[in-house]
Amino acid sequence: MRRMTGVVFLLSAAACSVTRDGGGLAERAGEGLLAVEISGRGVASIRVDARGMSHVTAEDEATGYGGLCYAMARDRLFQMDVLRRSAKGRLAEIYGPGDGDSILDQDLLARAQNLSAFAAARYAAAASRTKRALQGCAAGVNQYIADARASTTGLPLEFQALGVQPDPWTPEDSVLAYIYVGVTFDTLTWFTKLERAAVASIAGTEVATTLIKEAGNEVSMFDAQGNLSPISQFLVPPGPSGPAATIVNPPPPACLAGSRWLAGRSLGMTPASGRASNAWAVDGHLTSTGKPLLATDPHFPHATPSSVYVAQLKVSGQYDVAGWMVPGFPGFISGHTESIAWVPTYALFDSVDLYVETLRPANGGGEEVLVNGQWRRVTTRTETLRVKGQPDVQRTFRATPHGPILNDGLEGLEAFGTLALKSTAGQPAWRVDGYFEMPAAQTFAQFRAAALKQSIGWNFIFADYAGTHGHIGYQLSGLAPQRESPLNSLYPVPGTGGHEWTGYATDAELPSVYDPPSHLLVTANHRIVPRGYAPQGRPVHLANYWDMPWRAQRIITRLTTATAPLTPQDMASIQLDTQTTIGLPLRDSYLAALGRAGLPADDPSAAAAAAALAQWDGNAAAGSQGAAVYEMLTLILLRNTVRDVIGPDEYAFFAPSVFLTNQLGGLMDVLESPRAPYFGISAGVDPGAARDQAVRAALAEADAMLRASLGSDVSAWTWGGIHELTYNHPLAGADARFDIGTFPATGDVETVNIGGWFGKVGILALPPGELEEAGGVRAALDQDSLSATRIIWNLAPLDGSLGVMSTGMSGDPRTCRYADHAEAWRAGQIFPIPFTSAAIP
Repeated sequence: MRRMTGVVFLLSAAACSVTRDGGGLAERAGEGLLAVEISGRGVASIRVDARGMSHVTAEDEATGYGGLCYAMARDRLFQMDVLRRSAKGRLAEIYGPGDGDSILDQDLLARAQNLSAFAAARYAAAASRTKRALQGCAAGVNQYIADARASTTGLPLEFQALGVQPDPWTPEDSVLAYIYVGVTFDTLTWFTKLERAAVASIAGTEVATTLIKEAGNEVSMFDAQGNLSPISQFLVPPGPSGPAATIVNPPPPACLAGSRWLAGRSLGMTPASGRASNAWAVDGHLTSTGKPLLATDPHFPHATPSSVYVAQLKVSGQYDVAGWMVPGFPGFISGHTESIAWVPTYALFDSVDLYVETLRPANGGGEEVLVNGQWRRVTTRTETLRVKGQPDVQRTFRATPHGPILNDGLEGLEAFGTLALKSTAGQPAWRVDGYFEMPAAQTFAQFRAAALKQSIGWNFIFADYAGTHGHIGYQLSGLAPQRESPLNSLYPVPGTGGHEWTGYATDAELPSVYDPPSHLLVTANHRIVPRGYAPQGRPVHLANYWDMPWRAQRIITRLTTATAPLTPQDMASIQLDTQTTIGLPLRDSYLAALGRAGLPADDPSAAAAAAALAQWDGNAAAGSQGAAVYEMLTLILLRNTVRDVIGPDEYAFFAPSVFLTNQLGGLMDVLESPRAPYFGISAGVDPGAARDQAVRAALAEADAMLRASLGSDVSAWTWGGIHELTYNHPLAGADARFDIGTFPATGDVETVNIGGWFGKVGILALPPGELEEAGGVRAALDQDSLSATRIIWNLAPLDGSLGVMSTGMSGDPRTCRYADHAEAWRAGQIFPIPFTSAAIP
């Protein structure tokens, strides 16, 4: 009876009131079963559940992907178009050049990389099944565009507000959408290589190695021979474990009447930073269900709507799959079927290299480049960029055999020379076919074979439900280039020879495990293999810039210290964890330094701030007073330490170009072992005393910033008072209908519940007047990385999974589905995800 009540409730909750906009209605749910005829194919049925998730059914795969992409376009067409424009370098067409030509500059860099050509080539070489799926997807998107144009409400509101029309969608556009996921990951890699070279040239290689700290071998998931490392090496002091997730199933909220208000913030495009993720699985030996549970919370740049899309696709007689994907690409990056489930994290592969090219004029015009003793032609193409409100811009872009020349799309590279970018996306071996085989997999062997047929570096954690307790497994997947020289992974390298790619890591060299003895698997972008990894006898390079192990350590500690079998709610609660791993050790280091050096004499808040820090429990909760002091003190001390060594001009590039956790690793190193040139240490200077004075000075600066932002009453200071989450639809500043609001944020860059800020942290280095003009401390710490969705896959029963989006399923604020998850996401609530037909309203 309880089960039936739930089904009846979902049916009654499926209706969704709508708001009027102009003379029409924008309706997304409550229409019951929608049958969509995909042009040139069959009919797909789409049912939208109480939380806005689309469940698609079709008789054949091409029609199924047509229906899936019809639903995706209905919810996210503008987001899909913006991602396509970002990859193609066509944003200025709809937004204009941007402040200081920022949007035009973004377009120029995208054009220089020539991603559209890469996508066309990769699609042409794709498997026939992949092509059928992507052709069906394109047909579904275009069917929606045609239907929207013919409807009374028209295209999504953004197109109407901007006065633009979407181009027809192509199969190549879906490949491009997935390539762009990898490219935005890879951009941080090659920016880090540039910064490492710049820092080394200013202060030497030791400083570059310290300030851009790599995770140690001792926290590697596998050892040098490819064996899984023991769980014990990841354990840390447990600390507090709140807050707890709340599983809720209330009626969905009605559409908001009128405009939402956003206090005076003009929002721009989402920064391309902060990509990370958590994923883990436990088998039935450790769970209350007796079967595996899996968790996925992909950390993408904060976007409105969410950076991922969740849906279900059932192809009659073949498979039934639900999961998340990136808008524009219909492959299930995470998902579950009736018998298996999988969750990913980004593996931080070293997938790109920068080559310093040697050029000369060619006979008859143009240029030649020297590669391995031969002069080879530099190819060129001329493109026209349309800019809203301004004349067109025409540019010529060049490419060498290594890849596109970045200087043609990015200013300021002259100091490094002429730089060509080589990426795995530009190579014939790159593919995406595996995503269209994963849903049909029944076993780990079948899933592993599919996962190895895609080329972005992902850690895939797998579970099947066979046997008494089910099984879990892990497979590293993607193209991992091998090089002639180890320098490629650190710096730009000469393009003349000696640094070429020699192939890729083989499938057998990519780590894999099934049924680990610990009964759990965790990945959180941390080091997967140590330096010297050689599982088949030859050294294999995968990456240098792994994230620090702190999130993985916290997750493993939570899982292994549980006193009762783990429930789905327990798994969801771990996703909300804001306990820092390094916070208490750093706090103790600061307090010891202040005890030796004394408090800043001219700081009226010093005593109260130090007391708040001493009482802090290490939790970066939004309401924490101690967290506000700790986070500001840490950031100011980090800023001063790096800036004083490399100079303020270089720091402005360094701060947003190097993972903040790697920067923090460097800070911890020099705090523990103070030495020249840090903290002003030189011959005759006591290293420990200089470090302690640096902490003392940083506290004075941090307190001054906190007083300016939060007032003089230290008892009223909170972390969420300076660390905020602003919902950032690109049109929010111009059209109040897209505004959701600004709220206190929780977590930080190293907590499981990521509360990342990264793209604007350099604001803290501005002089006082400029700091205020740039938005002050709040602008610097505005959250730009978060879990785009939180999902717990639980197939026992099939309707046992849980999930919540950071915003809502739809990008159209005229619907109920634009922000109907946002409040629940902030509150730590999570909803049931229906899977069987009986549970879907």
